[in-house]
Amino acid sequence: MIGKGKSISHGVAALEYDLAKEIDGQAAATEIARHELYGCTGAEMVQEMKPYFTDFPNVKNNCLRFEVSPSIEESSSFTDADWAELGNDFMQCMELMNHQYIIIKHSGTESKKKQAHLHILANRISLSGELYRDNWIGKRATEAANAIAKERNFVQSQDIGKANKAEIKEAMNEVLKKLQGFDLAKFQEELGKLGFKVREARASTGKLNGYYVTARSGTEYKASEIGKGYTLAHIEQTQKKLKYNQMSISHGNKLTSGKGGFHL
Repeated sequence: MIGKGKSISHGVAALEYDLAKEIDGQAAATEIARHELYGCTGAEMVQEMKPYFTDFPNVKNNCLRFEVSPSIEESSSFTDADWAELGNDFMQCMELMNHQYIIIKHSGTESKKKQAHLHILANRISLSGELYRDNWIGKRATEAANAIAKERNFVQSQDIGKANKAEIKEAMNEVLKKLQGFDLAKFQEELGKLGFKVREARASTGKLNGYYVTARSGTEYKASEIGKGYTLAHIEQTQKKLKYNQMSISHGNKLTSGKGGFHL
């Protein structure tokens, strides 16, 4: 699970963006929880924070913004109540429960439409009038996310990524050995039969620049993330090597007759 954090001065703009998030023209934002905030818009909620700002006129970054993102695999069965618990646990770890805050879930991102995650905006000044120190806040957010992941026995995202990529690579090798020559459309079709979706990456001119592969879990990877040999520039050479190795193994294990019987 990933945790990010920073102090910001543009609380209204950040919150309005979080509340109005759309992906492909569809609403992608859901309010999950809030604490001591009652407004309907980002402007109204930040306005409620302003009385606390007055004791710190020289503090420019008076809001805190966080992103909490568990892996697709870990959050696939989450309900809104589960997301609220995760967000509140994070705020507890950050020692921010005595602050005004709102937690918003985004169902995905433009590039990873199934990567649900949380955005949290908080007042940097507590309800009791104390300024929250923002030294190393990004590092503390990461540590808080790691602590929660460990407590919940979440698999580290990098470990899931390795497993996903290994599974994709195995499937790609299987398809490449099966095809007579490399054809992206046929490659896409055969991978689809194995449960992996291929998406072309094209420039605005229509030129094919590469492709992405989505793991069975829903996480999408660039071909280069699977390996340099699987990019469009190198995949035909990879296919030739796979076929050569396949033929070598087949030939090496073939029984042939000779003096004294059969030989490998």
